[in-house]
Amino acid sequence: MLASLRKKLPGRKASIFWGTVFGTVGFYQYNNRESKKRMDYYCKRAEAAANESIGALDTPRKVHVYIAVPMGELGTRKARLHWEQYVLPVFVAGALDYELTLVNDTETDSDGGNERVLRGKVHTLVADEIKERRRKEMEKDNEELRLWRAAIDERKKENEERVRRNRLGASGESRQELDLSNWKPEPYPGTMDIVAIGRETWVEVINGINDGAVGSLNYTIPPLVPLDSEEQEKRNNAAERKISRDTVVESASPDSPHDEGGADGTKAQVTDTAGTIVAAGPEMAVPQPLPITVDYDRYRGNGAENKTAISAKLPAVAYISHMNITGWSNMPLRIWNFFHNQQNVDQYSQQALQVVFESTKRAAHGAEELEDMGKAEETTVGWEGQERIDVVISPAVAGSLHVYDTQNDTAPHLPDEEHGPEQN
Repeated sequence: MLASLRKKLPGRKASIFWGTVFGTVGFYQYNNRESKKRMDYYCKRAEAAANESIGALDTPRKVHVYIAVPMGELGTRKARLHWEQYVLPVFVAGALDYELTLVNDTETDSDGGNERVLRGKVHTLVADEIKERRRKEMEKDNEELRLWRAAIDERKKENEERVRRNRLGASGESRQELDLSNWKPEPYPGTMDIVAIGRETWVEVINGINDGAVGSLNYTIPPLVPLDSEEQEKRNNAAERKISRDTVVESASPDSPHDEGGADGTKAQVTDTAGTIVAAGPEMAVPQPLPITVDYDRYRGNGAENKTAISAKLPAVAYISHMNITGWSNMPLRIWNFFHNQQNVDQYSQQALQVVFESTKRAAHGAEELEDMGKAEETTVGWEGQERIDVVISPAVAGSLHVYDTQNDTAPHLPDEEHGPEQN
């Protein structure tokens, strides 16, 4: 009987194979179950913020999430998946409104070879937002600046309309489609706090806040965006003038002064039969309009008053880490993370939970804390050979800045627990 039973059992190699398969599948299923359990735990804690009542005239909180290209990558795909997997579910559970900005600026060498990431766009966006807020505060008590603001808004509106007209072109789009493209959400009435995902984004955000807080407020009014129809008309007119000029030059005698330079070597004017100038030398070039710069800086007041005004307008900042494990040398660690994802949920979703509760906000502990935040990411392979971006912030701005304490779990716990999710 035992002999016949032994014949029905799989052999040694088959047992090893099927044991490995079922063990791997079981470990993966266990990881998914534990990861979901931990995510449900943090989402349940975030629901306490969603259930908080606010006044009828109060504005719900909203944060601005910035995501830049992680070091060692050429796109934001990994960072976006990181946001969707670990951060977004907690924000949704806590009913925290957000505005997401993905920054993916790249350039290719002139010979069409290497592609590289351009840094600094997040810095510019953050600085411009803070500067614009400061300008509008100054305009409240200054009639001249209010008139300039009306001119700036009118130019922006005209340029937006010109961009839409260029995009629609002569394709015969309906007026309804034009109106839909013109739709914009209402701007947030308050100050949106900033969430930076990843060390590279964090550094640009802090530098942008410093630039927006102490940088120049002067604003150069952008030139009008040329319409495609106007450009085509200019090209057609230029072609017609060239034909007319060639005709006049060919019909002129060799001794005519129209085709010879002057005594100083400059080219003489060429006119058509009506006397209209159709070509001229360099001295007759039509000057381009000079850019108009609105001088806000002369209304800024003394330094002490300015620092006090700035500190009230700076957004609070939150750092959420993103340890981008990449490269063949990290393959064992990547496999481990694939089968042990619950540790990532505990790290990243817990950080997102601190942003949901405004009670975790505190004053920054000086410029040193801001400089050291997220430095552990610089030890990963993606940072090797990359140009570092240093945090540049003045002590005055660092002393006025508030941060969310995402490195410690200070968010409210559930009533029936105090020490985190169950560990199996």
